[in-house]
Amino acid sequence: MKPLSGLQRLVALCGTLVAVACATTAPKPTPPVAPAVSIPVQPPRATSGNAKFDAFLEGARTTALAQGIRPDVFDSATRGLAPIPSITTANANQPEFSRPVWSYLDSAASPRRVNDGKIMLSRHGDVLDSIAAQSGVPKDILVAIWGIETDYGAAKGSYNLFAALATLAYDGPRTAFGTSELHAALRIYQDRQYPVSEMISSWAGAFGQTQFMPTTFLRFATDGDGDGQINLWRSTPDALASAAALLARQGWKSGQPWGYEVRLPASFAYEDADTDTQKPLREWRARGVTTAAGSALPASDESAAIYLPAGARGPAFILFSNFSVILKYNNAASYALAVGLLADRMTGGGVIKRAWPRDERPLSRDERMRFQTNLARAGFDPGEPDGVLGRRTRAALREYQKARGIVADGFATAALLERLDKDTR
Repeated sequence: MKPLSGLQRLVALCGTLVAVACATTAPKPTPPVAPAVSIPVQPPRATSGNAKFDAFLEGARTTALAQGIRPDVFDSATRGLAPIPSITTANANQPEFSRPVWSYLDSAASPRRVNDGKIMLSRHGDVLDSIAAQSGVPKDILVAIWGIETDYGAAKGSYNLFAALATLAYDGPRTAFGTSELHAALRIYQDRQYPVSEMISSWAGAFGQTQFMPTTFLRFATDGDGDGQINLWRSTPDALASAAALLARQGWKSGQPWGYEVRLPASFAYEDADTDTQKPLREWRARGVTTAAGSALPASDESAAIYLPAGARGPAFILFSNFSVILKYNNAASYALAVGLLADRMTGGGVIKRAWPRDERPLSRDERMRFQTNLARAGFDPGEPDGVLGRRTRAALREYQKARGIVADGFATAALLERLDKDTR
């Protein structure tokens, strides 16, 4: 073999270097080191000073998150909450249950409120006409609810909505109610993103110009002004349309009255006078019931009940199904009566002819509980004593009155309590 020339040796060397370079894998660049990230830790919840309340909120947070509420939503809504002592007192003394019905009506359907209602009917006439046409609910009924609930938007409440509901939920007789409403309020806050500072309510957690509970809002809230939003605090059309939606979907019968005052014959069987005792209108007519002016009732098969809000000594009213629909808004007969009478007075009627027995002293809560306890001791079952003289207590009282030869109107008085005290010693 001939020896390689200088040029040949240079070419061979270059080829070798190229081959080595091609066979060698270039090293990968070293990735940059990520800087350390500080993950914020949720600070411990500030305690309220009430261990039971704080424990309730911790449990409520777990439940809410399991139901799809975001942690930041719950924490924002409940930051700084503490139980409100005044709510416990208010819960036991609702005015519909603790005041004489005539005193409650004096305030709920006062001359000033009637006059203001007439102004509102005129001021919001176009909106009300539209809502009434769509829902079938009369505009005077809607304005009456608005007036009784918040004095036409002037008194929407001053409690933090979440604080009020948490207070009801953590302890007392309405814990299940308060818990359900608190979760609904959190859902509204998450979905609607109202500022917490604007989410004010009554002590019972009702909010807005027509005082909706959170669960009621989720079912019936309606955009009444067509802006694509629903705000019961700020928008009067939204508030009125939402109230109409509730009543309409609960069965309001368009063109029919809620009820009116009637006159009972001397021979009337008072044990049949109760909101739960429904009879055809023609039967009440046959039994001598007339209008307050003395005219005959219609000979109709429509069902109706006789209601004695102050017993046999006070006015009597005949009630139709629309009265029961108003009860869906607030389940107190005195409230529904106030709505009906205020609505009638705004349109020129509703003046009660028979006087109220204003000499009757109202019973305190303790006396109402003693009334129930004594009825049970006498052998008449009023249910668990709770200070609320509901249908079961009224039925037990009627049985007691019948057994003693007393007019069985189911109306608890101080004189009857005194007699029960003597009977059960």
